[in-house]
Amino acid sequence: MKTLFKLAILAAILTICFQASRYAFNNFQFEDAVQQRLLFDTRASETEVVAAVLKIAREYSIVELKEDDISVQMVGQDRIVDMPYTVTIPLLPGILEYPWQFTPKASTRLIAGISGPNR
Repeated sequence: MKTLFKLAILAAILTICFQASRYAFNNFQFEDAVQQRLLFDTRASETEVVAAVLKIAREYSIVELKEDDISVQMVGQDRIVDMPYTVTIPLLPGILEYPWQFTPKASTRLIAGISGPNR
């Protein structure tokens, strides 16, 4: 009986770790995709950046991210994009859920004097 209880606890811990890591890895991939988009489209306007971030978020099934949550700022020559969102993670599906707030951020340096494609 003790062994069965220990196995059940082990299975619960493994399930929790697996579920949390799935969402953490998805967030990491999303943040990396936004960073790559910023690097290769430096001439995009603020509106285009927000639209691109929302499109990438949908590709990664992050439906919790809304347009109003995305902040695009220029600090000197750096463009900084903050994209916080909260996901309710089913750690033990049907038993335990946890609201996890992710705070991905991406930035790129805009170099003056280098012209890209005309828009």
